[in-house]
Amino acid sequence: MPEEEIIIAIDPGTKKCGYAVVDSNLSVLQREVIPTEEIVKAIENSLNIYKIDKIILGNGTNCKSIEESLKNHFSQLKIILIEEKFSTLGARKKYFEAHPPQGIFKLIPLSLRVPSCHYDDFAAVLLAEKYFRNSS
Repeated sequence: MPEEEIIIAIDPGTKKCGYAVVDSNLSVLQREVIPTEEIVKAIENSLNIYKIDKIILGNGTNCKSIEESLKNHFSQLKIILIEEKFSTLGARKKYFEAHPPQGIFKLIPLSLRVPSCHYDDFAAVLLAEKYFRNSS
């Protein structure tokens, strides 16, 4: 049986990023929305806890400058860009699975519901799941 793989997945943005640490069993070990300027610190913290050798980076907004920064700080890590089309819609769906609407809000169709907080972290989890699906 292959050794479990743990990756960092980042849904990049200009001001904030979705950030997730996910293993090859699709267990989410860490999930948060962090300011873009704190991404290096977050990765350093994760590297102290987990054995990680890859960063999955969504290819959307601000990905080029984040990729440059990561290459400069973490030359030992492989950085893989991944298509993130529709990740926001999927992330919204995942958010509402984790936080089901209550009361009258259940009547609003999913396509019209918008979470009351940032949910980029769910987009990062989706990117990790996509990576593991494609690599198996």
